[in-house]
Amino acid sequence: MDNKKNDNYILYPVKKFIEMYKESKKVRLHMPGHKGAFGYEDDITEVHGADSLYEASGIIAESEKRTAELFGAASTFYSTEGSSQVIKAMCFLAMQRWYERNGVRTDDKDVSVKTGEERPVILATRNAHKSFIYADMLLGFDIKWMYPKREDYSLCKCELTPEELDDYIKEIVNENAGKVGIAAVYVTSPDYLGNILDIEGLATVAHKYDIPLLVDNAHGAYLKFIENNNQNTLKKDLHPITLGADMCADSAHKTLPVLTGGAYLHVSEKSLLINGKDEFEEEVRKALLMFGSTSPSYMIMESLDEAIKRIKPEDYVETEKRVAELEKELTSIGYKILNDNEPLKIVVDLRGLSVSGNELSDKLRKKGIECEYADPDFLVTMWSPFNEYPKDYEKFKDAMSELWDELDCSAEERAGSSFNGIVIKDYKLPEVKYQPYEVKFLPHKKVKVDDSLVGKIVADTSVSCPPAVSPIVAGETIDKNILLVLKYYGIDIIDVLVI
Repeated sequence: MDNKKNDNYILYPVKKFIEMYKESKKVRLHMPGHKGAFGYEDDITEVHGADSLYEASGIIAESEKRTAELFGAASTFYSTEGSSQVIKAMCFLAMQRWYERNGVRTDDKDVSVKTGEERPVILATRNAHKSFIYADMLLGFDIKWMYPKREDYSLCKCELTPEELDDYIKEIVNENAGKVGIAAVYVTSPDYLGNILDIEGLATVAHKYDIPLLVDNAHGAYLKFIENNNQNTLKKDLHPITLGADMCADSAHKTLPVLTGGAYLHVSEKSLLINGKDEFEEEVRKALLMFGSTSPSYMIMESLDEAIKRIKPEDYVETEKRVAELEKELTSIGYKILNDNEPLKIVVDLRGLSVSGNELSDKLRKKGIECEYADPDFLVTMWSPFNEYPKDYEKFKDAMSELWDELDCSAEERAGSSFNGIVIKDYKLPEVKYQPYEVKFLPHKKVKVDDSLVGKIVADTSVSCPPAVSPIVAGETIDKNILLVLKYYGIDIIDVLVI
């Protein structure tokens, strides 16, 4: 039955309940302690009728169902603690499947956890959010990093083709005498510089080996409303669930009209992790609860509920056109725009200019413009239908034009600039001495980054922004190349093991 035609159907159930509760003027002899004062009337707890996020069967479950319909997912689960909570839950669910398939049977035919040294492996692109590293520390899986060689190095970019993924999987299969041993493939797409991976191709490769594909789509929730313009493919949107990912994490608050902390865990119809399980929904909620508060914010859930009403796909299509036009105008001024494929992100490539991204960001801040991110090489700006048009666009363009005139950069000056990007010949990932989960309780200390650290093992992951390529991850050994990276990106203090 079409739920929208059901007379008992409430279009925005969480929002509606909160409105009804406020109108009832009940005496609030329950949490939270502000009792609705200070403008916090919408901030309630699990009162009668409000449902419970981790045991949802009422208004929250109904709202999640509506969101799943919007995104074309088999199921969607709300998070009020961002994609960080969702990423850890996805890793747990992948491990759970691995242990179910690799457990050993006892005499009474019950499945028990394998007690040998073998651990599940998650094959991950190096530009993983810190929450993925912390998931490893909590769950104890082995990480095999993927960092394909490219001509340039950036802390924010990590490309991966389906062919390269196939090679990585084959390498592990060969190491394990033909046994795959991989719990999941984990990728970040889009990355901070707007690069979108070939999710459809990566899913095809992973599924060939019966491995689920998990996608950190934190920056790309809105991609559901953007059509793939590739002339050689069928018309599809760019969202990972549409393109074959088994599960993905969407930070709804990053690109949709949702309060900070609001996120989705989407599960696809054909996900290897469902596998016909009737109890799968309960398992997902338990996984989320493992890494979340038992007191989730109803104000954040209300904003997730209302997003269904606020999101108009045509607005995102129109914004894509406006951003593309702005990119052309910036190019005509003289700026180089990084030609990656995330449509609502403008990334200015400053390599070769006499100004760094950090300096340009500071100059824009003085003109009343706050950007998403800056480093020595790039300036990142994020746009949405809720930026005021044309006011915000014109203000940014005019500011960038004024600053370009101040820079007065000729081609010769740009070629001789110190900001030409970091170049590392034959870059290799650091040597792994321990997995992150093996070092979390070992003694460590913070030290200044200098040449004396070559050969030392780090105790914590060092990264300037998430999601980004971690120069060095907990348990890895510092080498000369890593020192170059740390110094270039201004990381001057690091945590090392004392052993």
